[in-house]
Parts: sequence; structure tokens; C-alpha cells
Amino acid sequence: MSERNLICFLTVKPGELFYNFVKQLPNRDDIYICIDDDEWSIPNYNNEIKLIQINRTICEDSGFKGSLLWIPDKTLFIDKAASRDKALYYFCKNNIEYDNVWFIEDDVFIPTVDTIQNIDNKYSNCDLLVKSNDIIHERHYHWHWAHINQQIKLEPPYSCSMISAIRCSRKLLTCINDYAEKYNNLFMDEALFTTIAIHNSLNIITPPELSTIEYWRDWQKTDINADNLYHPMKDINKQYEFRT
Repeated sequence: MSERNLICFLTVKPGELFYNFVKQLPNRDDIYICIDDDEWSIPNYNNEIKLIQINRTICEDSGFKGSLLWIPDKTLFIDKAASRDKALYYFCKNNIEYDNVWFIEDDVFIPTVDTIQNIDNKYSNCDLLVKSNDIIHERHYHWHWAHINQQIKLEPPYSCSMISAIRCSRKLLTCINDYAEKYNNLFMDEALFTTIAIHNSLNIITPPELSTIEYWRDWQKTDINADNLYHPMKDINKQYEFRT
């Protein structure tokens, strides 16, 4: 029996071009757009894709907060709920049938409408598809570890990775839900998923198709392989140009 894999796009204020691309993906019934701005409406929205818009305080009251260090204007966002927290809350708290959920930021470039499905076909029966799994066995204080050390309620080992495009199993999301319920908080997203997976002995795969999820790179057409996902590509017009 094949797995049912959902896709949830993480956005602040998704525009019409982004929405029109999402509508081209196969299995529309399994696609969601999580919108951080509670007041935002996608232009010319026609109910073809499910939207997630949840009041921030609902998530925060349930412990789904603190996964994002910064908000877009670069002010501290500690212990608040952003789109990733809202999406995690939604799939943990609602009775939705699925095996895995992709969480993909809207500045991830998807070369073809079949790219994600092709990755799914190659990797089944795993709990986390992610770019990397960089494990540390003691508390560190470089990068953002000083901040994470103040948040996290677990002892090492810890792990981190870029998480602009990841796929999480229901089992992993259940573990995240259990952590949020127990501690009434999450911790920074780039450590959250791999660390929770490690502490619960879950299966992590770092496929080559996610090796092109970078913190920063000016992607050129010659870089693009249709099998991979690419981050960042913030210009939606450039995404359309490259896809064409």
C-alpha cells in the first residue's frame, strides 16, 4: 500500500503567482498553504487548495511556539508562533489521514510539478527526509546554540540542519506534539526536527535531492537538476523562468 504524503507550503503572504504554481501540482487534495498573516487573502483565490490560517495565540497556548528565531523584519521572535509552528499545530491536532507531511518554504524552487512525487517514490518508510544531520554530543555555543540551549529541555545529543524543505512522518510529528504538550514550548526549527528524531530513535535520511537546500546561494540555470529542490530562490518570477 502506497504512502499518503501531504505537502504544506509555509508562507507569510503568498501571492497569486505562487498560488497558481501550487495549483499545478498533482494531488491537489493533499496540498496545503499555511499563511502566517492571519488577515491575508490570496488574490483570486478559488478554494482549490486548502489554506491554514490559525490565530497565533491558539498555537502558543498549546506549546507550539518558539521554533523561529527571527521574523522577516529581523526582530527577535522568541516564544511566538509563526507559520511553521501553526502548520505543526494543525497536523498534530487535527484528525487528518496521512503518512508523511512535506513542510516547504515558499522560496524553495521546485523544478517540475513531478519533482516532489519523484522524491517520494524513491524514499519511503522513513521518519525524516532532510538536507543533513549534523550531530553534536555536548552543548555548544557557536551559531545559534546559545539560544537553543536556553530553550531546549533535552540533554545532548543534539543535531541541526537546514529545514527549508523537509518531509516528516506521522510518528515524528507525534513526538513533536508530545514535546510541546510536556514542555509548553518548542525550540529553534533548525535543531528541532533532527534532535527530536534522534531522541526517539527515528529513521533519518539525507538524500542527495535535498543537498541543494542552502542558507544562501545565487542559483543559476546551469545549476538546476530536475530531481532536486533548491533554496533559496525568493523571486517568484525567476522560479517561473527557470521552470519554463
